[in-house]
Amino acid sequence: MMKADFRCTVAGLALAAALSISAQPVFAQDALAPEEEPQEAPDEEADARADLERQVEELREREREYRRRLEQLEARLALIERGQAVPGASLGAAEAANLRGAYIAPRPVAIPDDPSLAFFRKQDLSQSFVLPSQDAPPPGGEEEEERRSPAPSEAVAEISGEQQGRFGDRLGFDLGLSYSHFDTARISLNGFLALDAIFLGTISIDQVKSDIFTFDPTIRYGISDRLFVDANLPVLYRTSNFRSGGAGGSASALIERTVHDEGIGDLNFGASYRLIEETASMPDVVVSARVRVPTGRDPFGIEFVEVAGSEGNLQVPAALATGTGVYGASIGWAMLKTLDPMVIFGNATYFHNFSRDFADIDENEGNIPGRVDIGDAFQFGAGLAFALNDKSSISMSYSQRIIERTRLRPEGQDSRIVVGSQANVGLVNLGATFSLSRRLALIANVGIGLTDDSPDMSVGIRLPFRF
Repeated sequence: MMKADFRCTVAGLALAAALSISAQPVFAQDALAPEEEPQEAPDEEADARADLERQVEELREREREYRRRLEQLEARLALIERGQAVPGASLGAAEAANLRGAYIAPRPVAIPDDPSLAFFRKQDLSQSFVLPSQDAPPPGGEEEEERRSPAPSEAVAEISGEQQGRFGDRLGFDLGLSYSHFDTARISLNGFLALDAIFLGTISIDQVKSDIFTFDPTIRYGISDRLFVDANLPVLYRTSNFRSGGAGGSASALIERTVHDEGIGDLNFGASYRLIEETASMPDVVVSARVRVPTGRDPFGIEFVEVAGSEGNLQVPAALATGTGVYGASIGWAMLKTLDPMVIFGNATYFHNFSRDFADIDENEGNIPGRVDIGDAFQFGAGLAFALNDKSSISMSYSQRIIERTRLRPEGQDSRIVVGSQANVGLVNLGATFSLSRRLALIANVGIGLTDDSPDMSVGIRLPFRF
């Protein structure tokens, strides 16, 4: 195009020169004949010359415009060549804007923190974008790379870690704090019914309010992407308020006593193994096993002391237990399926308590040695969670634990069942998870008891940290 423009310019200049040369003989002839009257040039010749000069000026202006555009194209070409010469280099905002769509800025690749999607971390982050070539296989061919679903949000990853375990972490630490409140009341009748209508004896109305604060640190270590072990040793602070009515034979008289105690709980440790990793059609399945060691204060052999002025209606324990007193083991499984932004999960666990001998197994004065067999328990639960955004989620779940009766066998006597030792604990849990950073999360949970054996309420906060 530029060569054609130059040719037009040269042709115009040649035409103008030819016209000027052809006009010179006419003027010469006029000069040689002075006797003749000078004649004026025709109007057509003047118009033609003016038109020719105008065309020449237009050609010169077009030439200047083409030179300016050529300089711009050379500058853009220099920018592109400089970007290709330095791998990974990016242009400035002003330079990129000048390219008008010819430049694509590099974009960061999002790498999920969920260990179950570890293959994302194996990608080479330094690889550049490659335009498809003519020799590339058509879509759907055998050589086409496997399509992968988008990485889950941080909120979904935290839900998976809370329910299934934090697989893939080399070393982690959980800091937990929980609070539980119990409120029970009972009426005790000590006497007999006369004439089927009149009660003769002592009526005692008892109410017990208990609060338990638990500091629960846990340390985790990941052996592989499918196996990790953990251990925790809780520290408990307990306070129980015992209140009784009917003291001294008066129904309106009340007496109360509060008992405080604290100490370490039972040490427990375990291992979790990811049996099936979640896919598009299969849920995530984890099996786990745990062992409990009785490092806390056991409840057996703690004597009850009569409160002065209660006329025998109120007796309180001299201390409060912080552990079960027996060894235990559990085995269970957990399942989780992601239906982004919803996650559904379920679990089931069997707890076995090993029988153990104690020097004293009752609350009365004096030691009565014997063997204690705490009943086994079975727990199951299910729930769902919703990711509100990339960093927060809410969850709802239900759990129930059924505990068998406890048996006592004093030394030299037959085994007997402890009346009222069976329990059925049902809880509705409402929780929220917040991803504070790549290494830290906040998990909050509120439990509401549904049965008489359940705590009236429980509140828990956990801060899992990964190194």
